[in-house]
Amino acid sequence: MSELHPSEDPRRHCLMVEHWPAADRRAWEQALQPGDLLDGTVGRGFYWAEQTRAKYRKGYGRWLTFLTVSGRLDPSAAPASRITPDAVQAYIAELSSSVSSWTLWGRLAELLAVAKIMAPDVDWSWLRGAVRYYETNSKVSRDKLPRLRPSGEISAWAFKRMDELIAHRISVRHCDSHYRDALAIALLIYCPTMRLGNLAMIEIDKHLIRMTDGYRLSFAPKETKTRKPFAIPIPSSLTPYIEHYLDRVRPALLGSTESLRLWITRYGQPMTGKALHLGITKATKRAFGRSINPHLFRDCAVTTVALEDLTHIGIAAPILGHTDPRTTEAHYIQANAIVAGRRLGQSIDTLRKQNRPTHHKRHHGGRSQ
Repeated sequence: MSELHPSEDPRRHCLMVEHWPAADRRAWEQALQPGDLLDGTVGRGFYWAEQTRAKYRKGYGRWLTFLTVSGRLDPSAAPASRITPDAVQAYIAELSSSVSSWTLWGRLAELLAVAKIMAPDVDWSWLRGAVRYYETNSKVSRDKLPRLRPSGEISAWAFKRMDELIAHRISVRHCDSHYRDALAIALLIYCPTMRLGNLAMIEIDKHLIRMTDGYRLSFAPKETKTRKPFAIPIPSSLTPYIEHYLDRVRPALLGSTESLRLWITRYGQPMTGKALHLGITKATKRAFGRSINPHLFRDCAVTTVALEDLTHIGIAAPILGHTDPRTTEAHYIQANAIVAGRRLGQSIDTLRKQNRPTHHKRHHGGRSQ
């Protein structure tokens, strides 16, 4: 009998909310309820970003699948009463046989997060200790270091790739899709604060805004993971490439369909985060021999600063969207992020030019002004 593929193994499925026991559904819904912060009626998970909700929802669904398959699920019991040291130990044993240690840590962290909002008065210190133990002792099966590349090298490749596609110096099937992926990679390198969810949701004139000196990206608080507004200028070196995409590539991808979304599949539909992730990882694997997923671009940016411009390592926090909790001035934080983004863009432009062949020339199809 052949071994099941992970996606076909029922033990590894994440139980959908509609199939959760009634008590668990009620506890989850109450935790996400809007309310008044002052009188304590707002749910403890209400301010989670949608991506965070989805992550924890899946993680708790995986826990319920384990309870069901192992015969430990009592649908009438309170959710917190099922989360015991013995049950969690068995859960760890089951996960250890099927996933990496890093994924195991993630599943425990997701279970802890949901347990804390469903039963805030319970002492979860023992579970918190287990999460910390596995975080400390986990071995990342897909080590990040071999996949990290200097930002200048990645941007040099992206610009060269787009130039070649514009000039038709290479014959590539689905060349419009290849140009789109290269542009997305260039945008992530210059704007690593942006997460995959924000990259996927970009709409023209809403998030991607034309300014007198180029473009900027802007997201409302409700659209970001940190629930803080995010705006960053896009370096002018990318302006002609964005305009070529908007004028020629994107219309070719759209065909007869209509959409405000920036990224379009070759079938004329808005791209999902999963589709963008796949396009970026495939393109970087072809270019560098190892795939670089969107989240790793943040590590590439900080590593580049550390290696090439150590005196400005302080810009790492605003590049990654991290803020000092003692800082309360939102405009000050935003200004730091903009300055850090500009400085990073200048550094990458310099490194890109160093990586560019001296005989290389650009050809653009720009937008008329």
